Amino acid sequence: MNSAEVKTKIFVDGSCVVCDWEIAHYKRIAPERFELIDISAAEFDASKYGLTVAAVQHHMHVLTPEGELRTGVEAFVHIWSRIEKYSFASRVIQLPLVHSLAKLGYSAFASIRPILPKKRR
Repeated sequence: MNSAEVKTKIFVDGSCVVCDWEIAHYKRIAPERFELIDISAAEFDASKYGLTVAAVQHHMHVLTPEGELRTGVEAFVHIWSRIEKYSFASRVIQLPLVHSLAKLGYSAFASIRPILPKKRR
């Protein structure tokens, strides 16, 4: 089975309105490429993936088809590289200055994410 047939696992906080909206968008436009794993679900077990709850709550994680774990901006680079219409963005964000700015922006977002609106369950 090649990596195009294996789905990237995206660990998403399904209770976060902003997070869920963005990641659901990727799943809608490329459903064959992604599997969403809701870290806010009662049955979610971070240890099953060699992770901790604190880690997945602090930064977005993806598990690539090749078995590599990527976090934060690197997670988005991987997601975008698997979607044809976002492949250019995946290359641009890897440019040194853009990458540094993206990491700063992501860090700011990650620090406010816990206070963002939550979905009702």
